Formats: sequence, C-alpha cells, structure tokens
Amino acid sequence: MRHSICLALGVSFLAACSSSSSNDNGNDAGTTPDSGGTNTDGGSTNDGGGTTDGGTAGDSSLPSEGGTTVTFHAVTLPGNSERVTGAYCSDAHTCVFVTDTTDPGHIYASDGTTITSTVVTGDDTYAATFGTVGSISFLGVGLVGGKVVARVNSAEAAFVSATGSITAAASWTGVEGVSNTSDFGLNAQYGIGTDGTHWTFATAGRIWEAAAAPGPATAWTNVYSPQAVPSIPADIADQVAADPTLCDTDPSVSIQPDLAQGIYVASDDSLIITPSGSVNQAGDDTAGVCISLDRGHTFHHAAFTGVALGSGPMGVNCTSANHCVAYGGLSDVSASAYVYVSTNASMGATSTWTKATTPTLPDDTAFRAVAFAPDGMAGWLVGNTAANGSLLFTTTDGGATWTDATGTITALTQDNRLHSVYAFDATHVWIGGESDTLIVSGN
Repeated sequence: MRHSICLALGVSFLAACSSSSSNDNGNDAGTTPDSGGTNTDGGSTNDGGGTTDGGTAGDSSLPSEGGTTVTFHAVTLPGNSERVTGAYCSDAHTCVFVTDTTDPGHIYASDGTTITSTVVTGDDTYAATFGTVGSISFLGVGLVGGKVVARVNSAEAAFVSATGSITAAASWTGVEGVSNTSDFGLNAQYGIGTDGTHWTFATAGRIWEAAAAPGPATAWTNVYSPQAVPSIPADIADQVAADPTLCDTDPSVSIQPDLAQGIYVASDDSLIITPSGSVNQAGDDTAGVCISLDRGHTFHHAAFTGVALGSGPMGVNCTSANHCVAYGGLSDVSASAYVYVSTNASMGATSTWTKATTPTLPDDTAFRAVAFAPDGMAGWLVGNTAANGSLLFTTTDGGATWTDATGTITALTQDNRLHSVYAFDATHVWIGGESDTLIVSGN
C-alpha cells in the first residue's frame, strides 16, 4: 500500500495524483518511493574547484544551552541558487558544506565566516567519472568509517570521500562505489554505515550490504525491500504473520526536493531507523518508525499515537543508539507537523516515543531537519511554514520541549525555506536552506 496525498495544484503531471504528493515547497513528490535522508552520521562530502570569496550579512542572536547566546551571521554563496543540504566540521573553523540543485552541486570549504574555496563541483565532466550522464549534486555530509563522506544525488553508484584535510580539494576522491551498477540507478543516497568490515547502504526503498568498502569491484546485496516484486526477504508476509511487530514498509519517503534525513543510518552500522506510514510510502505499517538492529535485515515497528496514516514522519536523527528524534509535517495536510522523541530507541518494537511539547503550529508547518550538540541536550529543528519560509525551533532538554526562535533569524534567511542543520557544539551551528541560504553561529 502506498500512502498518497492528492493536491489541487495546477500542474499537468498531477493527473496521476494517486501516486504523488507535495512537500513544503509545493513541489510534487515522485511516483516511486525514492527519497529520504540521513543525519550527519551517514553524511556526504565533496570535491574540487576554484576559490570563491564569501561574505557576511548581518547577525542574529538566540538563547542557547546554559543561558549563553548563539549569534548567527549569513555566509554569502556564489549565487547559483543552491539548496544547502548539509555541513560537517573537523574543528570549529575547518568546515565543508554541500549543496543540491538542478545544476551542478558543490562542496564548499569554509572557515565559519566565509567560503574559502570550492572543493568539488559535480558538473557533467565530474559525473562522467562515475559513468553518469549529466551533473550530480550532494545530499548531506558526515563521518563514515573514519572518512568524511558526501552522499550523492543522481548517481547512486558514486561515492565521494576525504582522507586528509576536508577543506583541501586534493583530499577528496570520487569512486564508482559498486560493481552491480545496473541495480542502482540515479536516485539519492540516504545512508551509509560501516563497522569496519561490513557496510550498509540505504537507497531508493532498499537496504544493501557489502563485505568490502565501496569501490568499482564492490558487489552489494539487497537484503531488505519488502514491497519489491518479488519481495526481499521472500517470506516477509509469513514473517509478519508470525510476528506482527515486524515492519513490511519500504525504507523511503518520497517528496521533492529530496530529504536529507529521511532515513537514519548510524555511522557504525549498528542502528537503522526509517519512517513508516508516511506519504508516498509503500507498505502497510501505521505512522511511526521502523527500527533495525541487525544491519537492515529486519525492522520492528514502533507506532506514534495520534498520527494519521499518510502523515508519518518525514525524517529522523539520533545522537546515540537510544536518543532519537523523529519529525513530520506536510504543508498541505492540516495538523500534520509534530516531533516525537525516544530515549530507548534500541529497544525496537518496545521502544517508547513521546510527542514533544512545541509552540502552537500553523497547519502549514513542515519540519525538515534536526541536529543536537554533542551533549544531546541543546538542539535545533528547522523547516518552514507557508506564511514564513524560515522556521527554527530550539531545545535545551534533548527535544522534549521546543521554543520558537524563528524571529531571531528571519532577517538573515530572507524567509527562505530551511532544509539542513548541523551542530559542531552548543555554539557552532550551521543552518542551510533554499536560494543560497546559509547562516552560521560561533565564528
């Protein structure tokens, strides 16, 4: 079963509304459950290019953990109308962030105040090294297997990683990551994890595994795709009949633009969490999450009380195997936005998920990314409403209660919708969004 929402939008291809939906941009979701994302644990990174000067434009402050003040300023992008989908810092002043656009995406280096260089440009020439026709872009960045890895959009078989200084173009290497490329396609990568010997990869409604690091000779095996034909595992229906706590939902959430945190894959391969009961998602599980503790071979369902089928979470992020936050929100579905928090997610089907206390949410609220400082207490949640493209909530208690801090950044974000957030610590925070929106605190 695919949970779909039909919208009254004047776009011709919405005639097939039984398999499409819209996101907070009013854009239409795809007819296949391809999209999703992960947190910075299974992140992404970039590659080369020339130097571009950055700049600042104003600043804004908001209260943070311990009564301190976080001051944001805007970082000027080159002006390619890019969507910032992720950031990663090796220290407070050595950072990269990645972009996703209809044109080539980029990996930019920054000292926290300006853009210092372009380290990767995913143009046609770069994409051709992966056997891909057309440009590629990037959908998140983070640490995986001791390397900083940039997840790729529009070339599933491609992997880009850095082994030296993350701000040096020479550190970044792009490789064709699989041998069985015909099985993958041109969709987004949503999560990558490894325990050093075993690799897990989440993409396009499927969980893959390999016994070797990504490379041209690496063969990946599809271990989970219960709504595929034939299903994987083949006896999933019998398994669910014998154990009703098992999920049978494909691991994906399909909206446009692609989500950066639609699927959580722990960097050490120990935990995978995917939404269930979400829009354009194939499966019969109610709204909640599906949790795997065996590298994606089986998933157990944890339901969210009071959330309607088709309005399941859009993303999930974790600070540990137990502390996780899931969030929802479709701008065209009334009262569909919420935040749920767990402090025992590793218990799977018996884990508890509690609805967080938030300010009153307009019907058009859509949350799109959440991040926490290393202590797991100070956190930032971003998204949008139709009335004000930018939305920022903050927490100091691990996500149990949230405060609306949107007013402190509106002048900097120019009311653009926000899609990503990364916290190096409680004072150094990166927030990115559409139309070249990037603001940073602490530098």
